[in-house]
Amino acid sequence: MRHLDRAFLIAGLAYGAVGMALGLYMAASNIHVQHVTHAHIMLVGFLLSIIYAIIHKLWLAPSTSWVRRLQFGLHHAGTVFMVSGLFLLYQGIASPATLEPVLAISSIAVLVALIMMAGFVLMSYQEFEPQTS
Repeated sequence: MRHLDRAFLIAGLAYGAVGMALGLYMAASNIHVQHVTHAHIMLVGFLLSIIYAIIHKLWLAPSTSWVRRLQFGLHHAGTVFMVSGLFLLYQGIASPATLEPVLAISSIAVLVALIMMAGFVLMSYQEFEPQTS
């Protein structure tokens, strides 16, 4: 994955399409039980992925390091499991006790990915800091 900015952008747009489709379904059916799932798709999946794409494009030097790929994978794995768990929970397909570990671990994965991105940004400022003699 050479261009993480594009990968985050494409993933974000895909999440946006899924989130909007769920929103349209809820509006058309007048059944809004999945509003929490919809919000998480749009915020964690769409918006955060788009923000990561912008950060990669504007502030981070291109890199194929395993740490950057790990952050990408961690964010998306966490997002997919979080959204899937919420969907199953609010649809009544699985019990809260069953889904609690999935939701907890996926939430932690998304948080760790966010902290990693903050670290990338902070390290990029050190890389481009003007040299003083």
